[in-house]
Amino acid sequence: MTDRPQLIAGALPGAILAAAAAVTGLLRRDKALHPVGRQGTGRLTVTDPAPALGIEALAGAGTRQCRARWSRSMGLPQQWPDIEGLALRLDGAGPDGGDADLLFASTGGRRWNRYVLTLRGRGRFGRLTTLLPARAGGRAVTFRLSPESEPRGGLPPATYSLDLALGTGSWQPVGRIDMAWVEADIADRFDPITHPLAGLEQYAFVTALREPAYVAARAVARARPTTGGHHHA
Repeated sequence: MTDRPQLIAGALPGAILAAAAAVTGLLRRDKALHPVGRQGTGRLTVTDPAPALGIEALAGAGTRQCRARWSRSMGLPQQWPDIEGLALRLDGAGPDGGDADLLFASTGGRRWNRYVLTLRGRGRFGRLTTLLPARAGGRAVTFRLSPESEPRGGLPPATYSLDLALGTGSWQPVGRIDMAWVEADIADRFDPITHPLAGLEQYAFVTALREPAYVAARAVARARPTTGGHHHA
């Protein structure tokens, strides 16, 4: 019952986003969100554990295999700026031993704009955050990825630092992610609500806001084959 006001608050904007995603996918005849991307494989190295949060994957120092997909979120023409997106999948980090997803998007770097999406030009890479906070250890948690190496060949940076912030507090180091990127894309769909990180709980408002758009996008993708062209990347 305590989540009911959050569900109601997120329902209307969630429905609007879902409708927009469906219309975009139908008009484009392609994925409505993140239509074309680049895939990477690598590892997460936890150097500064945060056991108090109760997130198993971050509770102790060590490494974990991961996969990622980088994309321009809205699929706008290449010469236009777009929102940078990075979907991260951590192997075996889910509550049932399955894989867990985190979604990152380009945002501002200060406390007041870490929740504000930022457009970036073609070939530009920068800080990304999970944008909407989740709950762990009774606290609101936001994650951030920051490039630690120069991009090469138009592909994303190979190394990112991983930080977290509690509420609107300062960023705290967690570890780093090392990726090997290739130009090929993957058909995998990433969703932090259906593939949660063990110990991390999505707020009801976030679920009501975000999930309808992804459901609509998946429904359109099933109903219509993609174009096979990559002009949106």
